[in-house]
Amino acid sequence: MATPKANTDGGAGDSSDRAAARIFAAGYENYPQSFSNKYFTSRNLFPPDGPEVVKTVRRLIDRGFTRETLRWGYYQKLAGYNVGDPNEWGSDSYFRNWESSVDDAREALAKLPVDASRPGPDPDNPSARAKNMLEHLDTAVRIALFDKHLVGYPNESGIEIEVVVGKQGKKSRRHKVTTEWRVAVANNPDPKYKYDRLTINMTCPRDGWIGVAAWKYSGAAKFTRYTARIIVPDAPDYVGDQIIFIFNGLESVPMPNQSLPPAILQPVLQWTRTDGWAVRSWYVPATYTPSMEQMPGLDDERPFTTPSQPAWSKAEKVDTNYVLKGIIEWDEMNYRCRFDVTDTGGNKSSKAELAAENILPLTYPVAVIEAYGFDRDEALIEKVKMKQILLERSDVPGQPVEPTWTLGTEDPPPPAPGGTPPIRYGTGRMQKYRVKWSIADSILTFTRK
Repeated sequence: MATPKANTDGGAGDSSDRAAARIFAAGYENYPQSFSNKYFTSRNLFPPDGPEVVKTVRRLIDRGFTRETLRWGYYQKLAGYNVGDPNEWGSDSYFRNWESSVDDAREALAKLPVDASRPGPDPDNPSARAKNMLEHLDTAVRIALFDKHLVGYPNESGIEIEVVVGKQGKKSRRHKVTTEWRVAVANNPDPKYKYDRLTINMTCPRDGWIGVAAWKYSGAAKFTRYTARIIVPDAPDYVGDQIIFIFNGLESVPMPNQSLPPAILQPVLQWTRTDGWAVRSWYVPATYTPSMEQMPGLDDERPFTTPSQPAWSKAEKVDTNYVLKGIIEWDEMNYRCRFDVTDTGGNKSSKAELAAENILPLTYPVAVIEAYGFDRDEALIEKVKMKQILLERSDVPGQPVEPTWTLGTEDPPPPAPGGTPPIRYGTGRMQKYRVKWSIADSILTFTRK
């Protein structure tokens, strides 16, 4: 089913976008051994200058980081001895794809609620919760590198950071992150010496959002209407066990002091081997952990009951070349989504309606191709166009607003001979689709890499 986007925090690949996307999930588990356990360990790799993590923090400070500016994902390429040297990462592909992985991960973690059953990011104040998992992770690494000290180094901060990566056994979009602190001296009166290691546990999802346009809107206004037109494409060239979802959706984000979970509301065009193309609307809270092996049947329906539980309409089959208009609306009380469908004979109907009441405000528009269980490119659609995209917002009622889509960036040009290698590479490299936006025509085009 279609779920809020999430991703991992590192990856592998090569100079080909397509190969990078294939290798990403399979290679990430090697990242901690090739980098984190080299520069964020308490071992004395190059004596007599002290533990490696202490020297790493010195370098980060020398390169402009402070406690206030440090954020997870943004300091790793400046942690090594030679800035811009991919060999220090153990592989050029890890180095090359880092920004893309971090971009995906930070966006996902910002929309992931914290686990209220676990301690907060500050080990000395475990009842204090971050507003989302991104803030939790940022706070934890900031404390580890700037607030904690190894015994014997009172004037220099930094304790070990260990990264433990696992992969989910089943197809899933959920990204799981927890942090744990290892106690070094339980009864030390100075709390800065109490811990000597932060362990970040990450469980990587399998498959998921493989082509994404997102408007990272940060204002307080709600979106009152979001529509997009799709022509039902041909079936995939290769028919296997893959599941494909194509949708425009509105998401909410975690809110401070709010017990309701963030969620996504979406009218979805779905494809399965059993049913072919069909339309169905979904409401999916971020706390829901579905199994892709248990897709609801066409006649299965789960009406909306509460913001903490998922809901979906019945699915209705549609044929190639049907024209679909996915619609999400807010009437100042409730949200509703549905499809307006025009068949090849010109007949029009409304299908797959779903209402959601008393949910968090939907403030984050996305347009997505999502897929599971594909093992070859031919199992995916070659090209998808979302046309006549229209977004309206509560602060400018009745007036379309121009979306500012995040679509990924290209790699910077190579340096001149003898020049310094660039640090930042393109984002969006780990997606299977390249996405382009035509402002003049209001069209998002998804093209398989």
